[in-house]
Amino acid sequence: MKSNSNKSVPKVVGKSKAEPLSFVVDVGNSHTVLGIFKGDKVVDHWRLTTRKETTSDEVMNRIGGLVRFSEIKPAAITHVGLSTVVPALERPWIKALQTLLKRPVQVVSSKNCLDCPIAYPNPATLGADRLCNVIALRDRGYKDAIVVDMGTATTFDVMKDGGFAGGIIIPGISASLDVLTEKAARLMPVSIEWPDHVIANNTDDAIRAGLLYGFMAELETLVEKIKAEMGKKKVPVFATGGWGRMVMGHSKVIDTYDPYLTLNGVRLVALRGNGAAELEKDSDE
Repeated sequence: MKSNSNKSVPKVVGKSKAEPLSFVVDVGNSHTVLGIFKGDKVVDHWRLTTRKETTSDEVMNRIGGLVRFSEIKPAAITHVGLSTVVPALERPWIKALQTLLKRPVQVVSSKNCLDCPIAYPNPATLGADRLCNVIALRDRGYKDAIVVDMGTATTFDVMKDGGFAGGIIIPGISASLDVLTEKAARLMPVSIEWPDHVIANNTDDAIRAGLLYGFMAELETLVEKIKAEMGKKKVPVFATGGWGRMVMGHSKVIDTYDPYLTLNGVRLVALRGNGAAELEKDSDE
């Protein structure tokens, strides 16, 4: 019997599944970062000053103007996620996002964290942004890691055995400068940039050296102590947050700088979260 191996077989062409378009928001104490993801790739992002008192109408006005200049139109958005460390801003942002994008909003919390283990006696007290960092790394297959998130506060988020194990919170670089110049009458605010020398020959550079090299010493000491307490010498260290890029090139302990790490965690909750936020239709803000 002749073989039919040479017989041509018609190819079955199926429809390729479109990648999800996720609109995600990370509301921090000083800045709010917004991003649009196509699949797991950032296609647009913005950074705004966080306004501690705002209404949903004001939020819509701000983000609506940004979205109009994006190639991605609101009607194309398939998933929406929100992380906020400012409780008073959660409701206005949820309402604005629901109204503008016509999609349910997944809000990151200890109850909506993709079953990430949290070693806090009261998990609800954990900042959503810190949780997002660990969620993002879990999705990449990491079991153990340290995330140094450098914003208004600098947080050290420790991931161990696939869960959030705890961490450290210290004042951020800009917050330290604010306190120093507010409390010392003769010290004026300075631009934050690396001085040429640790031993400064002027007051402005002395402040810069103290802020930045002092922060580096603190960073390296704390990472070393965290690794020792984890009982693991080789733990990947990630940096993210507004000051991460500035510090990255001067640090021996940071392995990777990922500016979108937190947003990626929000994206994953937007895609896989277990409960969309619900607001009363006629509720005030």
